[in-house]
Order: sequence, then C-alpha cells, then structure tokens
Amino acid sequence: MKLIFTIVVFSVFILLFHHKRIETKIVINQPIDHVWQAFTCTSSYLKWNTLFGIDRFPTHVGEQISVDLYNKKKNVQFTMRPVIKKLEKYHLEWEGKLYINGLFNGRHQFIFTKIDANTTQLVQAEDFNGLLVPFLNYFVIRPTKLNFDRMNKSFKEYVEDQTFEKDTCKIS
Repeated sequence: MKLIFTIVVFSVFILLFHHKRIETKIVINQPIDHVWQAFTCTSSYLKWNTLFGIDRFPTHVGEQISVDLYNKKKNVQFTMRPVIKKLEKYHLEWEGKLYINGLFNGRHQFIFTKIDANTTQLVQAEDFNGLLVPFLNYFVIRPTKLNFDRMNKSFKEYVEDQTFEKDTCKIS
C-alpha cells in the first residue's frame, strides 16, 4: 500500500512540475536593426557572449546547429546540437534535449522588440520540459537564469559601445 501511495505521489509531482519557464529582459539603447545585426554577427560573440558560442548564425527552421556552452571562465563546458524551431527577423528559437525526448528538453528564445527608434528590449527565455525538470531546477535551471542575466548585460554593454560600420559585420 505504501508503495502504491509513493508511486501515485511521485507521479502527481512529476506531472505538476515537469515544466519550468525562466525569462530575463534587458533594455538596450540602440535601434533594433543595430541590435539584431550585432546578435547575428557570430564572429563577435567572443567579445561579449558569456554564455555560449556558435560558429555561424542559423539560416532556416529545422537546421541543427552546434552550440558550445561556457562556464564562468569561458571554457567550453558542454556542446549541444539543438534544432532551430523559429527564425524570423528579431526572433530566434531553438530546442535541445538531454539524450532522449521528454527526459529534459529546453526551448530557448531570443526575442527583440522595438521600444522606440533608439531603444530595443531583449527577452531571453527558456521553457524546460521533461521528467527531470523537478530534479534539475536547483542545479541547472536556476543557474541558467543567472547566466542569461550576465549574458544580457554583457551584450548590452557591447552593443551600446559598438560602432557597427567599423565592425566585421556591417549593417547593409
């Protein structure tokens, strides 16, 4: 009887807490086209991206990319191969999984919104789903939100200090 009760309680726990969303926002004092151009210029990621590196910006939905996740010292801690789920001007989403679908999935979003002619908001969010979400909340999900904040701040400083005409990725 105790075993059945334990299984029921565990199952309810998993069903109720198998999803977790984290979201960070930052306002960048640059026009949205400049901010988007800087974000799509992967050759400049080493200058500002404290969270991850990619060798090239994706070109289409369904594409699988390679993402190197950094630790605090900017050493590659883990490489993942997410699939692009949405790619529009000012919006990028990819989805990755840990080993098998449904165990621990993450759908990462970068959404840029024009506030006015010279101001842009960046929303960086991730929806985590899967059986391991309740167990990885403290060790993976919470630190990820802090890493999003750190990356957003670094990106803001880079974009606000950058003169794009001199950069290798020019606005056309």
